[in-house]
Amino acid sequence: MTIFRDRNGRPILPLGLQTHNSSTGVPEMLEREIAAVKHYGGNLLEAPVYWYRIEKEPGCYDYADADDLIRRCRMHGLHLILLWFGVNKNGHPNYAPEWVKTHPEIYAVAQGRDGGRVASMSPLCDATLEADSRAFAAFMAHLRQVDGEERTVIAVQVENEIGLANTDMDYRVEAQEIYRQPVPEKLRNIVLEDSGVTPWGDTWRSRFGRHAHEAFMAWAHAEFVEKMALAGKAEYDLPLMINVMLGEQGFEEAGLCYNSGAAVGRVLDIYKAAAPHIDLICPDMYVPDRLRYRRVCGRYARPDNPLFIPESPIGGVANALNMMEAFADYGCIGMACFGAGRAVDMQGNLLDESREMALSMRTVANLAPLILKYRGTGRIHALVQQEFMDKQYLRLDGYHVEAKFISATGSARWGMGSFLNPAAPENADIFTARGRALLIQTDAHEFYLAGCGVKVDFRRRPDPMAEDSFPLLASRQCGTLNFLSVEEGHFEGEEWVCDRVRNGDESNFELFSHRGQAVRIRLNPN
Repeated sequence: MTIFRDRNGRPILPLGLQTHNSSTGVPEMLEREIAAVKHYGGNLLEAPVYWYRIEKEPGCYDYADADDLIRRCRMHGLHLILLWFGVNKNGHPNYAPEWVKTHPEIYAVAQGRDGGRVASMSPLCDATLEADSRAFAAFMAHLRQVDGEERTVIAVQVENEIGLANTDMDYRVEAQEIYRQPVPEKLRNIVLEDSGVTPWGDTWRSRFGRHAHEAFMAWAHAEFVEKMALAGKAEYDLPLMINVMLGEQGFEEAGLCYNSGAAVGRVLDIYKAAAPHIDLICPDMYVPDRLRYRRVCGRYARPDNPLFIPESPIGGVANALNMMEAFADYGCIGMACFGAGRAVDMQGNLLDESREMALSMRTVANLAPLILKYRGTGRIHALVQQEFMDKQYLRLDGYHVEAKFISATGSARWGMGSFLNPAAPENADIFTARGRALLIQTDAHEFYLAGCGVKVDFRRRPDPMAEDSFPLLASRQCGTLNFLSVEEGHFEGEEWVCDRVRNGDESNFELFSHRGQAVRIRLNPN
């Protein structure tokens, strides 16, 4: 499923950074954050627009912030995803206008079990929905007017990490009356994991058991954003998305471990049933451990919901490794890191703590045309140096592929690396970085490699009908030495451009990639 396209309708792979929450409208911050995107090899900026600045008084709109963001991204050749910070920001109404915040008798605040107000506005309030969706629709109409031709803005996020903070549901009398009504028919066939019941009847408790309150709030929030989406798309039919505070954390109880009603993995089916006009439900992936990272990816990468990661750490080794598997194993259609301003110093120079993630994002960007073409085909492979690993093996139809990680095996026998000084600062990342790469097979005997700290060896697998295959397996003719060409290069559109031909010492042993560069490998089929 292709979600993101450029102005000419061509698929794109958005990769980049998200600004800090308060950067919009501050030129010096935005320029530094745009510079950070370039360091990451990115083509995307994500940035918020604020309801309270757009509509300071009811019905009076000011779009200067959005217009400025669009202009800056056009000038720097970047795509833009705008984040509508409306009634809900991480479960809080920080960005609602004062005329909303100061009238809780009209724009209802959710109530906790103890009867006190919580720090969230209720999604079960018609006045709030009407005000937010009216402003959002006006904003989308303005985007169509100023950007409908250029298509700098490729998507809009509706709200931010929606859900109720510090309660499992809204206990207002009005909300409880709705809760006592029958479960909507569109949800009757949905079964929640670990509900503790076999669904029966038409009450929330009989159908969703121990997660009844969470299911109710998920439906309420999904209905809210669905109506927002319908209002927005009626003005400008752009892809719309929501981002999610993950439920896969702690002991996974709503209102305690995450906002209740958020589109967490447990209730995704409720969101898909209730909010079909939200094109993407996207996990914010602040997840270092591999097992949980893969669990989250597996939940959100669905036939009806391709995986897009709108927020992830700006630095760190864990994300730099995990993202390779997101693109290779889960068909990830794009990614951004949060907090662009933390990636660079005041002069716009990349900070050391950002280098690992920047290198991984440049690696993915260098193979973007092939990722777009081959995702979901099983031809994209992640080579990732998990802890204690010195090598990784892939069994492909025609080849044994052995990846060796330079930080574990040293510089011996890897061509050009034999002539580099491991102590030189400019080479430190080559010899010490945790190895990771993408290997994409584009033909029976053609591969593209990009990554860091990886060297790869290919060995032909015997024909299944060959009786005497051992001599071939044991010969040099079977291995990487038997190639047609090895090229370093880059893509211009979908066309491969060779920048340098490798031969001799730079190709006769394992084939390497150490600074994210793309390498085209054409092996000899004979």
